Amino acid sequence: VVVSWPLLTRIYDVRVTRRTAFVVALAVVLGAAGVAIGAVALRDGDRREAATAVPDPAACERLESREARSCYISAFSTQVRGGDDPRLVVQQITNRAWETGGFLLPNCHGIMHTVAREYARTASVTLASLMDYLPQTDDPGCPAGFAHGLVTAVAPEIDAAHPQDAAAVCADAATRYQRYSCTHGFGHAFMRMHGGELEAALDMCRALGANEAADCGQGAFHDYWFAVIGVDDAKVAGEAVTSPRELCAGQAAEFVRPCWYRAFVDSRPEGFVVSSRSDFEELCSGLAGLQREGCITAASVIGPPDPEIQIGLCAELPLADAESCIRGTKVQNLLGATIGEYVELARTCDLFRAERAACYRWLGKTISVVTDGAFGERGCPRLRDGRARRACEAGARRVDDALVTFS
Repeated sequence: VVVSWPLLTRIYDVRVTRRTAFVVALAVVLGAAGVAIGAVALRDGDRREAATAVPDPAACERLESREARSCYISAFSTQVRGGDDPRLVVQQITNRAWETGGFLLPNCHGIMHTVAREYARTASVTLASLMDYLPQTDDPGCPAGFAHGLVTAVAPEIDAAHPQDAAAVCADAATRYQRYSCTHGFGHAFMRMHGGELEAALDMCRALGANEAADCGQGAFHDYWFAVIGVDDAKVAGEAVTSPRELCAGQAAEFVRPCWYRAFVDSRPEGFVVSSRSDFEELCSGLAGLQREGCITAASVIGPPDPEIQIGLCAELPLADAESCIRGTKVQNLLGATIGEYVELARTCDLFRAERAACYRWLGKTISVVTDGAFGERGCPRLRDGRARRACEAGARRVDDALVTFS
């Protein structure tokens, strides 16, 4: 998830105000007691050790980024350890991230990769029991990161000759987003199986079938970029190619967009945020065809966190780039909004002319993913313009197709 906390204050007001009394009370406990919430998931014999040796998550926020990451991993690993079902604790950590923002919110996904792998080892999670531990939420932050870490942990059990048999467990996921996240997680796992050998991992993704290959591939590239920046114990076989232009130029067409999608999220110049038409050109100048399309989408992903503002920025681009920019719209940043609010977001597609239908199709599809189909059923029909409504509904009908560029 790519977020910037100052801009998210307005975006996430709707999510915070709709929380139940339980979650509001939990936020107070988290803010006041720090690591104390972790004791819920610990065995009695571990409580004294945790109280003295485990970092206080509140203290982690005051550290530099790399030290903060290690601090949170240590704190959260202790919190989830010891319980038969870690999902309640993962939700508590998620609530904390939403309430506090700061470094934790945009980095929780990656942090929970490591937390989940450590948990899986201590809890003896297996491929057969995997679905009993995956978070049952469509939140692409902390819970999705925990899910990807769990899938990565069971990589040694996967039969490299028949990866589709292992990934078949994803069909049991409760929602479309959770199925996507599970498939993405297998891309991470395939990279770990082969010691960071990208081509071998992508070959395993292809074995999952045309509809799952790209989403699995995005997980493989995500792991690759983790290795490049040195996080999550990820590795790349041989000498890493650190330029997305070079790496993605060498990929088969089906994997070009997944290759680019994660490139700037994990490896952009420090402090660089796309906020103008010229920023897109700075990142993507000289590229053409599918490579430029992938780059424009990747640049869009590190643009404004408010998807409405993001679409407005896309509308300023040349016609040839607009549709690719729209593919990077972060509808996930409005998780928990009402159908009416999603309809208002979709109506920003009216900023476009030639790409208007493509915008409605993409948002019809992706908002339906984050609402588990509800937007296609109850949101698209609320669009008064017939062409917009039909394009939205057409996108919603393709919700089970590969997502390719999605978080």
